[in-house]
Amino acid sequence: MTLSRQLYALIFFISATMGLGTLLISVDNTRSYLVLQLATQTQNAADSLGLSLVPHMKNHDIAAMDTMINAAFDSGYYKSLSLKSMSGEPIIERQNTSSIEGIPQWFIRTLTLETASADSVITTGWTQSGTLTLTAHPGFAYKKLWQTSIEILWWSLLAFFVAFIAALFILKAILKPLHAVEKQALAICDRDFAVVTDIPKTRELRKVVEAMNKMAVKLQSFISILTERAEKYRKQAHYDEMTQLMNRNGFKAIAENTIKDHKHGGSGFVAVIRLADFAGYNKKHGHQAGDDVLRELSKQLDKICENYHDSTAARIGGVDFSVILPLADSDTAHTFARELSHSLDGLSSNLGLPCIAHIGLASFDQESRFGGILADADTALATAQNQGNNEYNLLNKRSDAMGNQAWRELIEHAIAHKSVHFITQPVMGKNSDILYSELLMRVQDAAGKDISPGSFAAMAERLELNEQLDHFVIEQATAMLEKAPNRDMALGINISTGSIKSFAFSSWLERHLQTHEQIAGRLLFEITEHGVLQSHSEALRFVAIAHAYGAGVVLEHFGTRLSSFQTLRDLKLDYIKLDGSYIRNIADNSDNRFFLQTVTDIAHGLDILVIAEHVESEDDYQALQALGINAMQGYFFGKPQAVS
Repeated sequence: MTLSRQLYALIFFISATMGLGTLLISVDNTRSYLVLQLATQTQNAADSLGLSLVPHMKNHDIAAMDTMINAAFDSGYYKSLSLKSMSGEPIIERQNTSSIEGIPQWFIRTLTLETASADSVITTGWTQSGTLTLTAHPGFAYKKLWQTSIEILWWSLLAFFVAFIAALFILKAILKPLHAVEKQALAICDRDFAVVTDIPKTRELRKVVEAMNKMAVKLQSFISILTERAEKYRKQAHYDEMTQLMNRNGFKAIAENTIKDHKHGGSGFVAVIRLADFAGYNKKHGHQAGDDVLRELSKQLDKICENYHDSTAARIGGVDFSVILPLADSDTAHTFARELSHSLDGLSSNLGLPCIAHIGLASFDQESRFGGILADADTALATAQNQGNNEYNLLNKRSDAMGNQAWRELIEHAIAHKSVHFITQPVMGKNSDILYSELLMRVQDAAGKDISPGSFAAMAERLELNEQLDHFVIEQATAMLEKAPNRDMALGINISTGSIKSFAFSSWLERHLQTHEQIAGRLLFEITEHGVLQSHSEALRFVAIAHAYGAGVVLEHFGTRLSSFQTLRDLKLDYIKLDGSYIRNIADNSDNRFFLQTVTDIAHGLDILVIAEHVESEDDYQALQALGINAMQGYFFGKPQAVS
């Protein structure tokens, strides 16, 4: 029971007790007054009637006395009347046998009125002639007492309700700051460090509100300090100060993780961009002008990369830049290179230079090495330098067997005929229990060769089939959970950036979760950090829909973008999944351990659990355990298994 209800109940009890006590006292006082009044009036009536009978007693006029007695007795106020001689012989007697009507018997039994009786001696001269005894009838007194009790009851009830309602309003006003404090505490739990501005005047409540405000400010300051520290470290360790792009170390970690990523990577292209005669430009125009060129080229690279899923740009040397295009085929690589070449032409025109840079692109697969990829890209770049100004050259060691039309037919056939095979990889909790299992797709091409789930999903998004594919996967996952004998089983589903942006998909998902509300709490949706940053408001809507039906939300690939920490407080996430580039060989990388410890502290401060992916060795597992990571996923716990 809430404090307000307890106080309301206490006020009601006290008010009811006081009202009942007041009623009983008032009724008892009225009864005592009526008893006294009845006795007095009876005595006065007896004395008055006795004096009136004196002359008739003297003359022994029985008829006259009978008439006078009838006139007094017939009023109904008396129960009995007796006129006797001094010897005790009855002269005149009257009895009123009427009952008390209109009064409940329980009232008469509860409030007994003593029957008043009065005697008057009738004297004629110096001689006592007789005795008059008059007994009052309590009927009129009971009627008066009943009427008075009813009036007191109604007035008491009116006063009680008026006082009670007034007390409720007063108590509501007094407790209003406590409701604000309650909302503030819930908001803090929900990662919103609000401050109550309406400070109550009541001393004790004012102290509570001020203490809560101080706590909220301190928590917000603590989270902000940790966030700033983590951002500062990440920028220093992984980003180029001048261009704000990734440096060589950060790019190498991203590239190596992409190459080894069995789920979302494993193939693609790397581009190397090298400035032409930059030393001569610096000598002629000065270092400041040269720095401006570097910054402008960085902005253009960053802008172009926004259009390519999970692509990352970096400055890997003084005049060398690089871009990784995960899961890109040769058509995508050519499109990127042409777009960049056109952008370089525009920059050349603005600066009045014949050439700004050349571009070399090289393909990679899961067998590639970072150094070998850069060497291939450098070879392609040398060819581009011989082709002309701002030109590019592409070196493709992979055979991209399928074009867009073949991909479209493959994806549509897989969805229509449900020829997608599913495998799961568990996310393990601290106690070696399965937190949930991530659902992965397995599709084969016409030759019977497995296609990586990342390539399949990337092509679906490029061909705008991502919503159909996500519908299909969610429906299949729901069916699996409905049939699963283990009612604690939960599945994680990867959702494409395009689906997050789509209002139609969000509406469909809401209807689906509403229809399968009992299953919704066992679904977790994994969304990429890149997708969230591209469509922040749509991501907020998506998370709200998922949480409305009890589903969880996981932000994966966390840590690959500079604005990562700014999204944590806005999105009400359940988990963040740290990008594998920070996890591989974490046992030997003290810088990454410090960064992950800071990230974990921030996440826990925001009530978000942390998952580490791509855990592949005992040493890394132990190092992550020491950092307080909540759950882990990777080949260390076993390869993905087919869904039974």
